[in-house]
Amino acid sequence: MVKLYKLDASPPARACMMACDLFSVPAEMVDCNIIVGEHMTPDFLKKNPTHTIPVLEDGDLIIHDSHAILMYLADVYGKQDSLYPKDLKQRALVNQKMFFNSSILFPRLRNISSPLLLEGAKPTEKQYKAIDEAYGFLEEFLSRNKYVAGNKMTIADIAAYATSSTLGIMLELDVKKYPKIEAWHKEMAKQSFAQKQNAAGRQEFKRVYDDLMSKMVKLYKLNGSPPARACMMACDLFNVPAEMVDCNILTGEHMTPDFLKKNPLHTIPVLEDGDLIIHDSHAILMYLADVYGKQDSLYPKDLKQRALVNQKMFFNSSILFPRLRNITYPLFIEGAKPTEKLYKAIDEAYGFLEEFLSRNKYLAGNNMTIADIAAYATSSSLGILLELDVKKYPKIEAWHKEMAKQSFAQKQNAAGNQELKRLYDNLMSK
Repeated sequence: MVKLYKLDASPPARACMMACDLFSVPAEMVDCNIIVGEHMTPDFLKKNPTHTIPVLEDGDLIIHDSHAILMYLADVYGKQDSLYPKDLKQRALVNQKMFFNSSILFPRLRNISSPLLLEGAKPTEKQYKAIDEAYGFLEEFLSRNKYVAGNKMTIADIAAYATSSTLGIMLELDVKKYPKIEAWHKEMAKQSFAQKQNAAGRQEFKRVYDDLMSKMVKLYKLNGSPPARACMMACDLFNVPAEMVDCNILTGEHMTPDFLKKNPLHTIPVLEDGDLIIHDSHAILMYLADVYGKQDSLYPKDLKQRALVNQKMFFNSSILFPRLRNITYPLFIEGAKPTEKLYKAIDEAYGFLEEFLSRNKYLAGNNMTIADIAAYATSSSLGILLELDVKKYPKIEAWHKEMAKQSFAQKQNAAGNQELKRLYDNLMSK
């Protein structure tokens, strides 16, 4: 009897479980719970140094890739040649789709599930788009044949179905857009091996996935928005398990009834954490620092030090950001060009900021705080409207360079700032 080390929620493991059922393999199913680290024990690592599941053990033979396992089981136990053809040309087509699952379909599932499960990191819009792209590839294959590798079911269908049926948990299949996938799903779901070996494990995966997703906060944002970018930087810095939800105010997404229930002011960003909704970037930064911050220096518990940070947060809220918004809002919404007076107001704000930075390395002292994150998001964008005179404001320039070096700023501020610049320059040129 062979041994199959598996986890029911794992699509690759379920593919092998389905194959064992289909081929009537005399297999002992051994649960290996990666969530509690059973795949990292010395004994398991001897079997599979890459510490993945499934693993098939057949005497002294150990195979630790689901696709290789499927091929082996088909060759040894398969009675129907059609499931893994002996004809080399037909077999090549099956192998091709096995590698499609290995290199395209499954990685787009794992790119979401692994960070979510192990790090609490929520999926990005880009990752969801990658799944939709994979659906497109699969739809095209199924538009040519009834099954993935031809007009007869093969082990490639078993591998891809285990993955694809699970991808639908992350990104619901648009049945109008992908009717061939929907028909194939229904055909595969009717098979007894799928009902016995895939359905329950898929539901287990869904339960874990939905539970983890429900624990994450949502941040409604627009990359070009400085307040949104401040919160995005904080999420990155504090390792907040946050789902980033784009809300395009230029197309009116902030004025929908659903969004107005969250924020009657129809501004972004908005943070949603269960039944708590916060709709001011500064309040969001404070909350994230209190809940997720591990470094006390970023938002000190000492009340005197915290007061200095709060003071600079309100400086950003009442002086820095309004002088940016007084130009961007009329320009973006009404097409009104800035006046000289508005540019002078920005220069005056630079003067205030330079004075603060002449007293300390950072805004509220000699350690970076959330006040620096808020003000940097604004100030780096103000430079798009009125270029900073580095000779007149050397402290701001030095502070800008220091903040720009931070990984959270490089990942969450730089691109959005360029997006704001592109939009501003385009509107000003008209």
